[in-house]
Amino acid sequence: MTDKPNWLACISPIMGDIIKWNEPLWAEPNKPRGKRDVIGEQRIIAKVVAVHEVIELEVMEVEKISPAPAPIKVKTGDMIRRKRTSIAQGKPYKLAR
Repeated sequence: MTDKPNWLACISPIMGDIIKWNEPLWAEPNKPRGKRDVIGEQRIIAKVVAVHEVIELEVMEVEKISPAPAPIKVKTGDMIRRKRTSIAQGKPYKLAR
């Protein structure tokens, strides 16, 4: 047997799921009303704590997956909130039970 976890594509996460997805790292705006640039990408693994209009998550692991010198904005143990559409854009997977 292998020790690698088995990840399944996740369309709609439910409370208690452990999910992972990729999301962009954004630069600070260079103008007061300027559009921010994507400067990298990070992978987040988190546990779904609550599902409402937005999903509340407890971060278990964060990994920078782009070589760019972009700082990671999220830390392990943080509580974050994300819209379903934001998570869906990052190709989410859930840990098989």
